[in-house]
Amino acid sequence: MNIPERIFNYYRRKHKREQHSFPKWEMVQTILLLFESDLTEKNLQIKQLVKELQQDGKDVTAWGYVDSKNALSAILRDYRILSRRDTNLFNKPKDAHLKDLRRMHFNLVIDLSLHEVLPIKYLMLYADADFKAGRQTDEPYLSDFMVMTGDSDDPAFLYDQILYYIKNIKSND
Repeated sequence: MNIPERIFNYYRRKHKREQHSFPKWEMVQTILLLFESDLTEKNLQIKQLVKELQQDGKDVTAWGYVDSKNALSAILRDYRILSRRDTNLFNKPKDAHLKDLRRMHFNLVIDLSLHEVLPIKYLMLYADADFKAGRQTDEPYLSDFMVMTGDSDDPAFLYDQILYYIKNIKSND
């Protein structure tokens, strides 16, 4: 384990979180999508997913991370892309970004990253949400619900799987 991962584990242990029950899709109003940005930062697939959710009446915020020195996209309230410049030496997003994130409350966070991206893991850790979902990892403390992606390297597949289960599993609440 390298130093940035050890530091992440330190913050993870400090950040206690209880398990939450499955959300009722009809009750979900606010969603945070976390994703790995492509280098061009166009993210057409992600923008299409955001549009689908908005058409379903959801208030969607999307935050991505691009592994480059600077992000070219403008920082907006509901869409932003962080880059290495927006993180510290240990890949933790700078406090200003985490402060912005903590100001918002989400009913659901969906992590669409398909690889281990430490800045996205921090965003997932610090997001104030009723329920968090993402791909299956060895770190069950980040998500309330995880989906196996198999060999798929497509965030839309992960998104479809997560939404399928969230829309179809009925909770007792």
